[in-house]
Amino acid sequence: MSENVRSKIRVLENYVYLDNASSGPLPDPVVDAVKSFSESWAFKGEPWDEGVEALLDVKRLFSNFIGASYYNVAAFPGVTYGLGVILSSLKVKRKSNIVVGSHNFPTSIIMARALERSGVVSEVREADALKWGFGVYEKLIDDNTSIVMVDYVGWLSGHVEDIRELSRIAHDHGAILVTDAFHAVGVMPVDVKSLNVDVLITGSYKWLMSIHGAALAYIRGELLESMEPPIAGWMSIEDSIVKRMIRGEPEFERPLETLKIKLAEDASKLELGTQPLIAYVALREALKFLIEHEATLKYESHTWKLAEELANGLENLDYTLYTPRERHSAIITFKHREPQKLAGELEKEGVKVAARPQLIRVSPHFYNTKEDIYKLLEALERKL
Repeated sequence: MSENVRSKIRVLENYVYLDNASSGPLPDPVVDAVKSFSESWAFKGEPWDEGVEALLDVKRLFSNFIGASYYNVAAFPGVTYGLGVILSSLKVKRKSNIVVGSHNFPTSIIMARALERSGVVSEVREADALKWGFGVYEKLIDDNTSIVMVDYVGWLSGHVEDIRELSRIAHDHGAILVTDAFHAVGVMPVDVKSLNVDVLITGSYKWLMSIHGAALAYIRGELLESMEPPIAGWMSIEDSIVKRMIRGEPEFERPLETLKIKLAEDASKLELGTQPLIAYVALREALKFLIEHEATLKYESHTWKLAEELANGLENLDYTLYTPRERHSAIITFKHREPQKLAGELEKEGVKVAARPQLIRVSPHFYNTKEDIYKLLEALERKL
């Protein structure tokens, strides 16, 4: 790995950083952008136009990043907020069921349960594909399924789900496929057209190596047209301030229409109000950084191989992997009786990993090296 890349990631001066699935480190261009935006605000007043331009740039960059159209990308202040708006805007069949992956991050499962509790759907079916295999989806998804929500990559297992095949099954039954790709976008190539998903959402602060406060969602065209947000805000209308800026019109030359509102025709109809613009100033630089250094293109030839090297090393040390060896991602987890204690000891030795329930999670990125993996394995060997 080029030292030029690593020299721009300052946390590497102090740690072997292997915790990208929790939060990615901030490269210098991201830190500099946040500092510049903050200082401009402090000395000159809010740099509103710059922030809005950053938001629009991020949507363009992200669209290209995942093979989507700008028209179909919506921005939110977080994945949970985005999922909430999207799910509440779908036309859901009454008395239908929702199928969720047991390996999902808890947010989507909790949201599904909330829809069940409020009577929007009649049943939530959890599919444990790690235990029962992929065929469990074919058993649980039927003609009465309205939504299938399965994470692209398991946040604890690191398992990569076959989203394309899952999409086929869901669509064969008239269901919508929603996938949280927070642990995929930024580290591995993601193409929404190839995956044939209806909704794909991700956030800014993990593999995308930016700060908290930004999330982006792709919504398939036909689905987007059918969505009816139950609420709207000043940014979700066709004549919003942002739309005026895009058209080159003065922002506040005339008042916003509040009597006969027309929702935006693109995905911005799901965006309610003012975004945390500084998060998009940061994310713009992070996306540029990842694109410049071809981070996702290095996945199969470099990052995945680091994870495989780690998995082999852990098994050689007789640690029990939780991550399946088939279809694993850049997340490798292994079982441990005292994960909090072990993670703390490793941090004292200069190695950052994550402690999770009865597990240690390790998640390298494109900037990591084989030497990083060897340092972790050597530290773990000393703990035996």
